[in-house]
Amino acid sequence: MSPWRYLIAYTIPALVYWTMFQGGNLTWLPVFYVFLVIPLADLFVGRDASNLTADAEVKAKASNVYTFILWMFIPVQFGLIITLGYLYTQELLSGFALLGAMLSIALSNGGIGITIAHELVHRSNKFEQILGRILLLSVLYMHFAIEHVRGHHATVATDEDPASAKKGQSFYGFLLPSIFGQYISAWQLESERLSKLKMSNLSLKNEMIQFSLAQIAFSYMVFNLFGLEFLIVFFTVSFLSFSLLEAVNYLEHYGLEREKKPNGRYEKVTHHHSWNSDHILSRMFLFELTRHSDHHAVASRKYQILRTFEDSPQLPTGYPGMILLALIPPLWFRVMDPLIEKSHSTAS
Repeated sequence: MSPWRYLIAYTIPALVYWTMFQGGNLTWLPVFYVFLVIPLADLFVGRDASNLTADAEVKAKASNVYTFILWMFIPVQFGLIITLGYLYTQELLSGFALLGAMLSIALSNGGIGITIAHELVHRSNKFEQILGRILLLSVLYMHFAIEHVRGHHATVATDEDPASAKKGQSFYGFLLPSIFGQYISAWQLESERLSKLKMSNLSLKNEMIQFSLAQIAFSYMVFNLFGLEFLIVFFTVSFLSFSLLEAVNYLEHYGLEREKKPNGRYEKVTHHHSWNSDHILSRMFLFELTRHSDHHAVASRKYQILRTFEDSPQLPTGYPGMILLALIPPLWFRVMDPLIEKSHSTAS
């Protein structure tokens, strides 16, 4: 189980780079790669529901290679934005080719980049947390570092969590409430933290203010380098990128609920409250994010040692295929709603 297998994720940005310089209809190739080739390969290769042995887990946890592979993505992600800006200003990308390049970069930055950022903001090492926030800066979604760790992980699978989709809720009905709900929640969490420290919300100690200033400064830099028209392109790519994150949020907890006790508190988060997928290719492309049940049960576990459980709710395929399904609500409900009932009977 070599750590280098996770380098398969880098085939997505590599393909994006190549097709951008080729231009024309080829800029759409990464979109077909992610939403056609990978889902079909996922089904063909199948699942692996085995876990590491105790000795292998200790070795994997101690290896720095797994972390190095994550860090490598930071220049790749920013490079994609700079390359798109250069090609746009040189009038080498426009129209249908530009749209393909924008969608392709969103798939790389939103699918791989934000997944890596998610892993890093969960780390106890402050330096790695900063790296995760830098990746989030590139898609203008830095508040995720606050809301996800301190909000979502506390309120997941409850009505209080904007990032947990309810049964019968379509992705289109989930998207904007989740985006705005998480942003508001991040401000509230920072306000509560500063209040406990007896500090003012209107200070640079407020991380949301820090994030806002950083994102304004980065956007201004993009504007200075490539102009107003490209700034709009960059904003669009950022929106598509974090919308992809929200599609992942949608499928990870759809319809799963924690029971509320008589004292008003919710039951403890377990591996019954997240959808799990053991499909091998999705696991490698998304750095084991698809073993989401264990991530929520023990958020401190690094991606390379996440486990699967037989009684975890199981998705019928990997994340790329599930995202496609989520874009067609009638099919999504037809597939997923019976699985919710099945998961309830398994949990009980």
